[in-house]
Amino acid sequence: MYAYKKFFLIIISALLITALCAAMLASCDSSKGDNTDNTKDNSTAPSSSPTENNDPDDSDGDNTGDDEIGEKPDNTQVVRYTKFDLNESYNDYDAKITFSDSSVKIDGKGAAANDTVVTISAEGTYILTGSCKDGQVIVEVTKEEKVHLVFDKLSLICKTSAPIWIKSCDKTSITLVEGTTSTLQDGDNYTGLNAEGEPNACLFSKDDLTINGTGTLKVYANYNNGIGSKDDLKIISGTINVTAENHGIRGNDSVTIKEGNITIACKNDGIKSTNKTRQDKGYVFIEGGTISIDSGDDSLQAVTSITVTGGKINADAGGSIVNCDGEVNIADGAINK
Repeated sequence: MYAYKKFFLIIISALLITALCAAMLASCDSSKGDNTDNTKDNSTAPSSSPTENNDPDDSDGDNTGDDEIGEKPDNTQVVRYTKFDLNESYNDYDAKITFSDSSVKIDGKGAAANDTVVTISAEGTYILTGSCKDGQVIVEVTKEEKVHLVFDKLSLICKTSAPIWIKSCDKTSITLVEGTTSTLQDGDNYTGLNAEGEPNACLFSKDDLTINGTGTLKVYANYNNGIGSKDDLKIISGTINVTAENHGIRGNDSVTIKEGNITIACKNDGIKSTNKTRQDKGYVFIEGGTISIDSGDDSLQAVTSITVTGGKINADAGGSIVNCDGEVNIADGAINK
């Protein structure tokens, strides 16, 4: 009897070991098959980019799924306007900056004044108001920080430089408060230019710049360009009048106009983009708005492409209405010459 029981236990143990090995082999085969399928799915999935390109310097940090989607001139989907670009809210502001001819009052944090020159050194929202016959706002924060400037009936003249000089920032947006008119004006000679000859516009940004809101902005550029950005320049909305000694509106990487009433009178090009080093930059893209351009040279000038999908443009040019060595796509009836 003992020998029989021992033999029976040996048989049962062998069967259990065999079943366990078979289960392990099946599991390995199933896992291998899943990995193969996943690799195949990932390789065929369409690639996507959270920014207009894969350059981290151009990232604005608002790479969320509910950002507004547009199309680049090559018709690939990109994030054209982010939440930061479209945001006009300023209820929760960090400081209110009020100019007078002799001093500046700052209620809040993140900014400091030296006589009538204000330096903003921290990310946040700042309301600019008041009037000054010789003052300036300098924005100088890190490349990872954003600044939201709110123009609330601001009148700022700077006799020897740009009234608004954005030296360093990830992105700056300017909101024009509803029912108000703000004015920027410079002199005919700048001092204190950096090694790159900057600033070179009455409203100048070294980095990305966006203008939104429903108020009015008047720019009188007696030295050089009216509104300029070394990166991407976007106009979302607002009434903008520019009078410039040189170019009216210039974005080195791009100029994008969503809506707005824009009037430009300048001695050189009206709206211009100049980046020659990257195929995905150096373009002008206009999808709406009413634009009037009286230019000494070209009305629209770009390196890689000029696209007008909507809006109305009235152009009176000393040079060409449209000047671009790359692609030109103009909707029928969009430009009146």
